Amino acid sequence: MIQAARFYCTGTPDYGALEEQMAHTPGITGVAVDRRTAGVTVGWEDTAVTPQRIELMLNALGYRKCRSI
Repeated sequence: MIQAARFYCTGTPDYGALEEQMAHTPGITGVAVDRRTAGVTVGWEDTAVTPQRIELMLNALGYRKCRSI
């Protein structure tokens, strides 16, 4: 099942690092970056990657979850 969540950057966003990390993570189905708000929406296949792993990766990049979609 496809899941999605919205995250916001709590510091200075590094979009290159974000895109690199997401591109190399199996199970990620989509990443939509909103540079105006420093937010990102991530979609994933829950049989391939856990939401906890995605949240930990994004937390390491300075993003915090604001809501599931």
